[in-house]
Amino acid sequence: MKGPAKILIVEDEGIVAFNLQQRLQHMGYTVAGVAESGSESLSLVESERPDLVLMDIHIKGEMDGIDVAEALSHKPHGSVPVIYLTAYSEDATLERARLTRPYGYLIKPFSERELHATIQMALERHQMQLALHDNQRLLAQALKSADMGSLECDPEAGTVRTAGASSRRIGVAEHVPVPLATVLRIVVDEDRLAVTRCLMGQVPGRFSQEFRSNVPGQGLRWLRMDGATLEDGRTNCVVQDITATKQTEQALQQANEVLEARVQERTRELQQSLKELEAFNNTVAHDLRAPIRAISGLSEILLEDHKNTLGPEGAAVLQRIAASAVHMGSLIDALLNMARLSRQDIRLGRVDLGEIATEVVDNLRHAEPQRVCDISITSGMVVLADPALMRSVMDNLLRNAWKFSAREAITRIEVGSQTIDGETVYAVRDHGCGFDATKAARLFDPFFRLHAERDYAGTGLGLSIVHRIVTRHGGRVWAESAPGQGATFRFTLGQPAGSDNRA
Repeated sequence: MKGPAKILIVEDEGIVAFNLQQRLQHMGYTVAGVAESGSESLSLVESERPDLVLMDIHIKGEMDGIDVAEALSHKPHGSVPVIYLTAYSEDATLERARLTRPYGYLIKPFSERELHATIQMALERHQMQLALHDNQRLLAQALKSADMGSLECDPEAGTVRTAGASSRRIGVAEHVPVPLATVLRIVVDEDRLAVTRCLMGQVPGRFSQEFRSNVPGQGLRWLRMDGATLEDGRTNCVVQDITATKQTEQALQQANEVLEARVQERTRELQQSLKELEAFNNTVAHDLRAPIRAISGLSEILLEDHKNTLGPEGAAVLQRIAASAVHMGSLIDALLNMARLSRQDIRLGRVDLGEIATEVVDNLRHAEPQRVCDISITSGMVVLADPALMRSVMDNLLRNAWKFSAREAITRIEVGSQTIDGETVYAVRDHGCGFDATKAARLFDPFFRLHAERDYAGTGLGLSIVHRIVTRHGGRVWAESAPGQGATFRFTLGQPAGSDNRA
């Protein structure tokens, strides 16, 4: 309330009214006017809109103070708090006054302190009622917007009162007490006990209960009550129609069941395909290797026993046949190795990439002792990964660097790591022939080659194997290069999927 409260005095005795006006002004209130009759009182209330009325019961005119208070309670702009100031205290008068729900009743004579306290309490109570009315109005608007409604149950009286959408959902009149049995009748049998316990206050504190209803003309619906049991045993709750949500959940569950069945079917098909692939791999390993070994062996016998008969040209052809057989054997081994990588479980352990790199380089040097080398390997690069698979990664990357540095006067290879944006990145760098960076994305495709086989031999599967292993470890691998400026292969290691923590 802004500023002093405006108070209307209804008193037909001039001296009493004047004295009352002086006392109110002395207490800091604003006197909105003085009325002597009921009609004058109603007129001043319309024009002045006072915050409170001090009402004498016996006033001039056909209406007494109680009649005026009753009329004020029905004003369209809202009720005005009334305090009775009267010398009459007989039971009949008190009963009539009580029915108008006054904010105070002072018997003359009264002290200024009594008057001031009664006015303050009346004004405070009226403000609280206005706030409560606004909150109830906002709640009703919110429930209406959400197509929800309220429900109040009085277990002692056995009645239920509904408002908003709750009345429509349950099929009863709004704001009218109805027997609890009428409400429970529309609940399906399987849910009735749970709903009864909630409404009867047998669930302490807050509750949320879903149930099915069957109101004539509406069919089967899903409803939900969210409420609480009050201290006096009554229950208050909000009722919401959740039929659409339930239907969506059921449709989603059915879709999930269909999807699960399809996944199981596809899994069985995939398992069968894997079995067939494994059988094919075994066939490749056994049936193809034998004729290839025969071709290679027979070519060597021909070269040894009939070299003179064949002549230089025939010997050259046989040498090419033998080399092709060896290459074919290498391709078969590489393909089988890739297939094995797809099925092999990852067994995590502590792996020192520096130690592995050193062992691989030592083997390469031993195979070509004539090479002049400058190899730099960072120590302490310990990772959590599969030791066997990490050895394959380092072996393929270092052999790749060794191969493409063969034509350099000095073979320079660097193995190290660095932290980029909080992530550890490992790298193998060479200073060999390099390649066109625009084609780097295809480097990891099986059998893709940037250089002719006559220049740099190989199966074309080494980088594909690296990519597959790094990806299975939750990491990524990429290459950076330019023609004549060497190449750098970088990779990261993340969280392996489907790993076994046993070392």
